[in-house]
Amino acid sequence: MGVNENEQLKLIRKRLGFSQADFAATLGLTQGGYSDIERGKNGISKSVKLMLINVHKVSIRFLEENKGEMLYIETPPDHLDIENTTTDPNATSDTKDRMIELLKADIQRLNSERALYIELLQSKDRTIAALERQLKK
Repeated sequence: MGVNENEQLKLIRKRLGFSQADFAATLGLTQGGYSDIERGKNGISKSVKLMLINVHKVSIRFLEENKGEMLYIETPPDHLDIENTTTDPNATSDTKDRMIELLKADIQRLNSERALYIELLQSKDRTIAALERQLKK
Protein backbone atom coordinates (compact mmCIF):
# COMPACT_ATOMS: atom_id res chain seq x y z
CA MET A 1 0.00 0.00 0.00
CA GLY A 2 1.34 3.42 -0.96
CA VAL A 3 1.69 6.51 1.14
CA ASN A 4 -1.56 8.50 1.40
CA GLU A 5 -1.74 12.27 1.11
CA ASN A 6 -2.12 12.71 4.89
CA GLU A 7 1.21 10.91 5.41
CA GLN A 8 2.72 12.93 2.56
CA LEU A 9 1.61 16.12 4.30
CA LYS A 10 3.42 15.05 7.46
CA LEU A 11 6.55 14.34 5.42
CA ILE A 12 6.31 17.77 3.76
CA ARG A 13 5.88 19.53 7.12
CA LYS A 14 8.88 17.76 8.60
CA ARG A 15 11.07 18.43 5.55
CA LEU A 16 10.17 22.11 5.76
CA GLY A 17 11.17 22.07 9.42
CA PHE A 18 7.86 23.10 10.99
CA SER A 19 6.20 21.95 14.19
CA GLN A 20 2.55 21.01 13.82
CA ALA A 21 1.46 24.23 15.53
CA ASP A 22 3.60 26.49 13.34
CA PHE A 23 2.68 24.70 10.13
CA ALA A 24 -1.00 24.79 11.06
CA ALA A 25 -0.78 28.54 11.61
CA THR A 26 0.63 29.07 8.12
CA LEU A 27 -2.38 27.20 6.74
CA GLY A 28 -4.92 29.09 8.82
CA LEU A 29 -5.65 26.03 10.98
CA THR A 30 -5.43 25.21 14.65
CA GLN A 31 -2.82 22.69 15.77
CA GLY A 32 -5.59 20.24 16.71
CA GLY A 33 -7.31 20.59 13.36
CA TYR A 34 -4.03 20.10 11.56
CA SER A 35 -3.18 17.08 13.73
CA ASP A 36 -6.49 15.48 12.73
CA ILE A 37 -5.47 15.84 9.08
CA GLU A 38 -2.03 14.30 9.63
CA ARG A 39 -3.54 11.39 11.53
CA GLY A 40 -6.02 10.77 8.72
CA LYS A 41 -9.04 11.66 10.83
CA ASN A 42 -9.86 14.43 8.34
CA GLY A 43 -9.00 14.78 4.68
CA ILE A 44 -7.10 17.68 3.14
CA SER A 45 -9.60 20.24 1.89
CA LYS A 46 -9.22 22.19 -1.34
CA SER A 47 -8.64 25.39 0.63
CA VAL A 48 -5.77 23.75 2.57
CA LYS A 49 -4.32 22.49 -0.71
CA LEU A 50 -4.48 26.03 -2.09
CA MET A 51 -2.64 27.26 0.98
CA LEU A 52 0.00 24.56 0.52
CA ILE A 53 0.47 25.68 -3.08
CA ASN A 54 0.53 29.42 -2.43
CA VAL A 55 2.27 29.60 0.94
CA HIS A 56 4.68 26.65 0.84
CA LYS A 57 5.01 26.01 -2.93
CA VAL A 58 3.95 22.37 -2.48
CA SER A 59 3.36 20.30 -5.60
CA ILE A 60 -0.12 18.83 -5.38
CA ARG A 61 0.99 15.97 -7.61
CA PHE A 62 3.60 15.07 -4.99
CA LEU A 63 1.03 15.40 -2.21
CA GLU A 64 -1.69 13.35 -3.87
CA GLU A 65 0.28 10.84 -5.95
CA ASN A 66 3.78 10.85 -4.41
CA LYS A 67 5.18 11.71 -7.84
CA GLY A 68 7.52 14.45 -8.98
CA GLU A 69 9.21 17.10 -6.88
CA MET A 70 7.88 18.04 -3.45
CA LEU A 71 8.09 21.78 -4.10
CA TYR A 72 7.92 23.94 -7.19
CA ILE A 73 10.09 26.94 -7.89
CA GLU A 74 8.12 29.47 -9.93
CA THR A 75 4.63 28.56 -11.05
CA PRO A 76 2.64 25.61 -9.74
CA PRO A 77 2.32 23.23 -12.68
CA ASP A 78 -0.54 21.38 -11.05
CA HIS A 79 -2.45 24.40 -9.71
CA LEU A 80 -5.27 23.88 -12.20
CA ASP A 81 -5.97 20.42 -10.77
CA ILE A 82 -7.84 21.94 -7.85
CA GLU A 83 -9.26 25.05 -9.43
CA ASN A 84 -13.01 25.43 -9.33
CA THR A 85 -14.15 24.66 -12.89
CA THR A 86 -17.83 25.19 -12.23
CA THR A 87 -19.89 27.41 -14.50
CA ASP A 88 -21.53 28.91 -11.44
CA PRO A 89 -21.92 32.68 -11.85
CA ASN A 90 -20.53 33.08 -8.33
CA ALA A 91 -17.24 31.43 -9.37
CA THR A 92 -15.38 34.73 -9.33
CA SER A 93 -16.77 35.34 -5.86
CA ASP A 94 -15.48 31.89 -4.82
CA THR A 95 -12.05 32.77 -6.20
CA LYS A 96 -12.04 36.05 -4.29
CA ASP A 97 -13.11 34.22 -1.12
CA ARG A 98 -10.21 31.79 -1.56
CA MET A 99 -7.79 34.65 -2.08
CA ILE A 100 -9.09 36.34 1.05
CA GLU A 101 -8.54 33.08 2.96
CA LEU A 102 -5.00 32.85 1.60
CA LEU A 103 -4.18 36.43 2.48
CA LYS A 104 -5.59 36.07 6.00
CA ALA A 105 -3.54 32.91 6.54
CA ASP A 106 -0.44 34.69 5.22
CA ILE A 107 -1.07 37.57 7.63
CA GLN A 108 -1.48 35.09 10.48
CA ARG A 109 1.78 33.36 9.52
CA LEU A 110 3.63 36.68 9.31
CA ASN A 111 2.24 37.79 12.67
CA SER A 112 3.40 34.52 14.20
CA GLU A 113 6.85 35.00 12.71
CA ARG A 114 6.94 38.60 13.91
CA ALA A 115 6.08 37.49 17.44
CA LEU A 116 8.87 34.91 17.33
CA TYR A 117 11.39 37.49 16.09
CA ILE A 118 10.36 39.97 18.78
CA GLU A 119 10.76 37.26 21.41
CA LEU A 120 14.18 36.37 19.99
CA LEU A 121 15.27 40.02 19.98
CA GLN A 122 14.13 40.49 23.57
CA SER A 123 16.00 37.36 24.61
CA LYS A 124 19.18 38.62 22.93
CA ASP A 125 18.73 42.03 24.58
CA ARG A 126 18.45 40.34 27.99
CA THR A 127 21.57 38.29 27.26
CA ILE A 128 23.50 41.42 26.28
CA ALA A 129 22.32 43.24 29.42
CA ALA A 130 23.38 40.31 31.61
CA LEU A 131 26.80 40.14 29.95
CA GLU A 132 27.29 43.90 30.31
CA ARG A 133 26.42 43.66 34.03
CA GLN A 134 29.00 40.90 34.42
CA LEU A 135 31.66 43.01 32.68
CA LYS A 136 31.01 45.94 35.02
CA LYS A 137 31.60 43.81 38.13
